[in-house]
Amino acid sequence: MVVSHDAILVLYGVAALVGIAVGGVVLRHREKAGATPLALVLFGSVFLSGPRAIATASDSFAVSVAMERLLYVGVGISIIAGVWLVLEYTGREHLVTRRTLAVLSIEPILAVGFAVFNPRNLFFDSLEPDASVPTGVAVDWGVAFGVHTAYSYLLMGAITLLILEFLYTSRALYRGQAAALLGAAILPWIANAVHVVGPVAADTTPIGYILLGTLYAVAIVRYQLIDIVPVARDRVLDTVTEGVFVIDQHDRIVDVNAAGRAIVDADGATEGELIGRHIESVFADEPSVIDRFRALTETRTTAAAELDYGDRHYEVQVTPVTDGRDRQVGRLALVYDITDRKRREATLKRHNERLDQFASLVSHDLRNPLTVADGYLELARENDLESEDDVDQYLSEVARAHERMEAIIDDVLLLAREGETVTDPESVSLEDLAERAWATVDTDDASLTVDGDPTIRADSDRCQRLLENLFRNAVEHGSTFGESLSITVGPVGDADGGAATDGIDGFYVEDDGVGIPADERDRIFEGGYSTTDGGTGFGLQIVQQIADAHGWTVTVTESGTGGARFEFGGVEYRGADDRGDDADGNRDDSSPTTDATTGALESSTPSDRR
Repeated sequence: MVVSHDAILVLYGVAALVGIAVGGVVLRHREKAGATPLALVLFGSVFLSGPRAIATASDSFAVSVAMERLLYVGVGISIIAGVWLVLEYTGREHLVTRRTLAVLSIEPILAVGFAVFNPRNLFFDSLEPDASVPTGVAVDWGVAFGVHTAYSYLLMGAITLLILEFLYTSRALYRGQAAALLGAAILPWIANAVHVVGPVAADTTPIGYILLGTLYAVAIVRYQLIDIVPVARDRVLDTVTEGVFVIDQHDRIVDVNAAGRAIVDADGATEGELIGRHIESVFADEPSVIDRFRALTETRTTAAAELDYGDRHYEVQVTPVTDGRDRQVGRLALVYDITDRKRREATLKRHNERLDQFASLVSHDLRNPLTVADGYLELARENDLESEDDVDQYLSEVARAHERMEAIIDDVLLLAREGETVTDPESVSLEDLAERAWATVDTDDASLTVDGDPTIRADSDRCQRLLENLFRNAVEHGSTFGESLSITVGPVGDADGGAATDGIDGFYVEDDGVGIPADERDRIFEGGYSTTDGGTGFGLQIVQQIADAHGWTVTVTESGTGGARFEFGGVEYRGADDRGDDADGNRDDSSPTTDATTGALESSTPSDRR
């Protein structure tokens, strides 16, 4: 087919100018997604069309040969930038790495080297002057050119498939863009194929690049190619912090995002391991989750519910998914992690309960001693107090009422403080805690025995106050007339006693006193409950508050001698070598005791204190 020399020159020149013009527009928006590779595609076309135009316009065979070699720089740039553009446009930008681009560029770089130096005529079998060819050079291709052409067509085939797949699955907003990209990708290579295997002597590839530039211009102006770039569905879903599950009519998972995978399997289940699995197999170990899911899917409207899974709390919202005929084809489940909210609600509830308790105790328990004090003051005003003894009697009663109020206020404030959750426990010796607590309590003739010396994880100050209240309660309420009281502290586990082992779950405090009747054990932790007139009734409530703050359980039973026994469970133990140092930074491995006469420190195991 004979084509006018001047017409070919114009086509080559127009192709180069179109590439420069459209590429310049794109380059002004290079900060936008896809703009950089698109500009490279267009400028690559200039490196192909420009040398063709120069060779066609030149009368020098040497210039034409040089341009024939140079144009493969543009071919390489266009094809690699085209892959980059399509990967980024179709949401596969994670594949666009320096390593990927470097690997893809190996063959084009080698092709340029072969085209320039043509070793053993591998790229050009021959380059001969020929006036019938617009560029003045007749080319016979070598083996390396065939390899380069096959590689280029292979990449173009991949680009075309990616665009077709995106065109099939994309929303209408992006279909015009995708169609323009598809045309721009195919037309230059159709034009090239016409030149390589067809009857046309002139290289028609630049004609394809004219169409490429025109289509990109239409895509930019008409379809806002560089202003509206598709956002990949996978990227959007994985950006969502809530779990997203798409479930078909047979309750099989057909899609799930990263947050959903993390919820189902904390060890890191992959998307492929979940897709296609039935809900009942995924949550086989959590029948309550399956039951709740069934309840949510009984309606064709959106339904929501809260559920527990593992150690987390979730809110699940299930919405039916319908097709164009309003037929239900599946369900969309959004799973919100509300664990932090639940914890805040629980903390707020505890604070409110303590506030209510504080108000109740202040208004109720302070009223009695306040009434007593007011009563004696009124009696003092009404009676003619002639003697100093009478005055002292009334004032003593008022003072006693004030002391009672002070004790109640101290205990109520302590309750408010001890209810806060322990967040930074330390390793402490149970024996050391018992000894320090014993030293602060008026124990009369009572004795203390610490069975073993386990190391526990606790707030040292609060655990000491727990023991102080237990000791004080035992001395005040457990003593029998004429007999001294014995109190024992030790570990609870597979068998009471001994050093800390893996079988230990807690510790106990027991005495050999009168004990606590079974019908009163449920009431002793109630605020203000006391079996004596002088008690505030808050001591054991403080004990429970401190235990709760540590996450421990407390149970009241009967000791082997018929006295009271308090058992604390869920206590974290540590080996003896993990015990903390003393205040001076020295490790104290002894078991100090206080001599009742001299106050000197002794050691004994188990320790006996009087």
